Amino acid sequence: MRETIDNQDRSAVIREGIALRGMTVKSFAAQIGMPYSTLLSILKSGVGGAALDNLQKICSGLQLPLAALQSPTLPQPPISGPALTAAEQRLLKQYRALPEMQPAVCKLLDIEKP
Repeated sequence: MRETIDNQDRSAVIREGIALRGMTVKSFAAQIGMPYSTLLSILKSGVGGAALDNLQKICSGLQLPLAALQSPTLPQPPISGPALTAAEQRLLKQYRALPEMQPAVCKLLDIEKP
């Protein structure tokens, strides 16, 4: 997990989120109803100068809270995809949110924590 982020790191988080969904920047822009050129500009210039409504669209499309791009620390991107049920996604979200409990969960499930 990244400890601190700057403007370009925030752009990288967005790019990673798009890639995790198996999408191109262009297809993601279309999905969230944003002109491709606008999203490309945000990714190249950094999110610092982006309009709040554009950042909200991006975060909504990535299923990230807007605070994820504002805070000095970033959460792991959410795991999503057709292979995970809603319950599994909630479980992983809670697992990531409680790092102090991860060793106990891993021990209970008899798995090694990477």
